[in-house]
Amino acid sequence: MPTLPDLFPYAVLAGGLYLGLGRVKNLRAGQGCPKCETVQAIVAFGLAAWAGWELWQNYQA
Repeated sequence: MPTLPDLFPYAVLAGGLYLGLGRVKNLRAGQGCPKCETVQAIVAFGLAAWAGWELWQNYQA
């Protein structure tokens, strides 16, 4: 069974994609502060990219 550190990148990847796509939806619908939603989307997708990279590196090892 995977341990907690092994599951962390999966959680960050899923959460980052979920939050990032939610921010994009809000931007497209004109909801919220455009500047804030954009920054939040960038941070969320950045975290998802980091998690994806970590998972890829672990897969290659």
